[in-house]
Amino acid sequence: MHIPSSIILETSALCNVSCLGCALHGPHGLVKRPFGNMKKEIWEPVIKERGSWDKKVSIAAHGGGEPLLNKDLKEILLYAKSFSNIDIGFLTNGMLLDESWTDFIIDIRLDWVALSIDGVLPETHDIIRKNSDLLKVEENLDRLLEAKKKKKSIFPHVKLNMVAYDEIMGQKDAFVEKWKNKVETIMISKYRNPPQSKRWPNIPDKREKCNLLWSQAVISWDGRLGLCCEDHNFEFSPGMTGRGKSLLELWNGKEFSRVRQIHVNEQYHEHPMCSVCDSWAEDYARKNLDNKGGCSVVQSPSQTVYSKVNSV
Repeated sequence: MHIPSSIILETSALCNVSCLGCALHGPHGLVKRPFGNMKKEIWEPVIKERGSWDKKVSIAAHGGGEPLLNKDLKEILLYAKSFSNIDIGFLTNGMLLDESWTDFIIDIRLDWVALSIDGVLPETHDIIRKNSDLLKVEENLDRLLEAKKKKKSIFPHVKLNMVAYDEIMGQKDAFVEKWKNKVETIMISKYRNPPQSKRWPNIPDKREKCNLLWSQAVISWDGRLGLCCEDHNFEFSPGMTGRGKSLLELWNGKEFSRVRQIHVNEQYHEHPMCSVCDSWAEDYARKNLDNKGGCSVVQSPSQTVYSKVNSV
């Protein structure tokens, strides 16, 4: 039986910001499914099931929206932290990361928190990330980093994500330089326009199976299991969690097994999404670069990741 090592739990598909590169809330209008917050009847049995697995599991408690909009998020995180085999964190746009949230995530020793910040200048950031305020987000981030120091806590590990849009490509080095000694990880991602387009102009010549089908499970706010993180509309969902079948039953069911076999047989053209997707190449094109300014650097065609050497 296959068991995923990472889970994307879409605690909210709602958002208070509209970003240029977002498939759900951006200007492209690619995602047509309804949006909402995940309810306890969905998240509680799913987390409980994961806690019973004889395997370490990483949960990303976010999806296509802003997780801090779900009033149950603190309860979700506390419940997940009650299981020793669950590593959990979430990605936020940082607008709602106030003092109460700062104290909470440090006190419960949340494993990680990631903030999306695009560049170092408000005049570009606040246009790319409509309804966001760079100065406020940086203030919230600085408060978190200062509170970690004051409480002498190594948790949560703080990660930053920047999308390298053409308009801010020149800010990339300044962004890394500004934050590299303050946070654990910085990821600079290539912009995909539109968000579901192919990521890279140059990928390995030989197509390989996609490891996401064996490693990652994605659950929408309303309980649908997605094929992977590229299935933004959950078009290829094999069913609903908490509706008579467990996550593992669905993830090892007929539909998932069929798609995995397509990849094993190298018949990618037989699946409408996999046939045009290049996310499979991420694991086959990654390379380690020389350390830079106290950071290890890992590069792939889609992103460059800087990590503090003492945090790796």
